[in-house]
Amino acid sequence: MGSRFTIRAEGAAYARQIVRSTLSGAPSDAVETAALLTSELVTNAMVFANADPQLFLDTREGHIYVEVRDAHTTPAFDPSCEEWTPRGWGLDMINALATSWGNESRGDCEAVWFDLTF
Repeated sequence: MGSRFTIRAEGAAYARQIVRSTLSGAPSDAVETAALLTSELVTNAMVFANADPQLFLDTREGHIYVEVRDAHTTPAFDPSCEEWTPRGWGLDMINALATSWGNESRGDCEAVWFDLTF
């Protein structure tokens, strides 16, 4: 069963703290990678949605699932669209470090997630 947290003005630093605390028994390299990728997703959610995102964490042996939801109902990015231009390297970093990742609109929110296996 996962855990849910609302990230307010504390932003990415608070999200990293939650990840490190929640994943304290996992290998340190997996914890730091999860903290880094979570920080990126939370920052993107705060910039694009201008709202307090929600952070969901689920851990199972050898597996970390992180999802960030925001109230922005239109996808913030669509890599398949010719008009889409990345603003930075964050999603490339997520693509390179996560086992898998994705995004989906869910009617009342936009969710971006990643999986890590270790």
